[in-house]
Amino acid sequence: MTRGQACVLVLLGIAVLAAAELLERVGFPAAAMIVSLVVGAALAMSGRLPAALPRPVSVGVQAMLGVLMGSYLEVALLRSIGWDLVPVLLVTVATLVISVLVALVFARVAGMSLPTATLGMMAGGSAAVVACADELGADPRRVAFMQYLRVGFVALSAPVVATLLGEGDGSAAEVAGRVTNPDLPAWMIVGRGDQVAGLSIAIVLCLLGIRVGRWLRLPNAALLGPMLLAMLLTAAGVSHGYAPTHLFKQLLFVCVGFEVGGRFTRSVVVEMARLIPAVTAAVVTLSGLVGAVAVSLGLVVDLRPTDLYLATTPGGINAVLATAETMNVHTPLITCVQSIRLIVTVLLLPVVTRVLRTSVTPRIDPGGETRPMVARAAVSAGGGG
Repeated sequence: MTRGQACVLVLLGIAVLAAAELLERVGFPAAAMIVSLVVGAALAMSGRLPAALPRPVSVGVQAMLGVLMGSYLEVALLRSIGWDLVPVLLVTVATLVISVLVALVFARVAGMSLPTATLGMMAGGSAAVVACADELGADPRRVAFMQYLRVGFVALSAPVVATLLGEGDGSAAEVAGRVTNPDLPAWMIVGRGDQVAGLSIAIVLCLLGIRVGRWLRLPNAALLGPMLLAMLLTAAGVSHGYAPTHLFKQLLFVCVGFEVGGRFTRSVVVEMARLIPAVTAAVVTLSGLVGAVAVSLGLVVDLRPTDLYLATTPGGINAVLATAETMNVHTPLITCVQSIRLIVTVLLLPVVTRVLRTSVTPRIDPGGETRPMVARAAVSAGGGG
């Protein structure tokens, strides 16, 4: 990235933050994420995106988001949910089953190979899913396109649907009071008065978390490693107030929006143009079925529809977190279930791989010479949808 490109990205970030601030004042949910995603996609499709975020920046953003997510783990609040947490987690398994069923129908309708359709519809762990596409004889370009279209759809629809469902159960304010001191001035970047100590803890969690995540071979180690360490630290009650807050937190969401939006380049969209109606219908169907299951669960458990919906969306974990930040919802429940869904999805990926290998003969789609490049690009992006 040249100095000029970096300056343009900084100016874009400032403009998006300003626009998001204005939209949030009129009650627009998750404005930073949505505005940056739309702007990033528009620039990418027009060929005017200055440059992709440098890998160190992308990794750092995901690590800080992991710290933010992990800081919301409140054992007392999760314990208060009790056995209601079990059926909510079962929705995670149902989401994977629905993903496979939608893929089976989509593969037949769109004339696409079953491995490509199944991996493209897998709800969660987009980077790991794209990375294994090559060995399954699937087309990583199509898999990546379908995965990021799903993430983009969830990012755009989650705030709208959550707003229509209404406010949550009121636990957000209680959690925020522990994570971030609400009386802090807007210029502070972490949730405690001592900014140096708070930021230092966050950085250490990021660095150690990435190492631990890679050592454990976690999918998206940059996000999950710091998140797990922050969860342990928060649950133990050793420290608090190290989570990104205020403008710093919004900047993280802007970076994520640019990262996802930048995937929708003109070449990718043109190549996949004939698939857009079918892929969109499949993604909408997948999201609708999962949403219906989640909301129906409200008849069985004592949890609000908004909390259940945001906790069980088929991916888009960063966008869901951004939405939860702006609403009065049960953030610990949402973060916990979303994180478990991501981990379960990727852990079950080898099982899906073996089933596909035994049931379908691997097929090399046209344009196979570009596959390794696309797979590596997806892995380096580290998407956690």
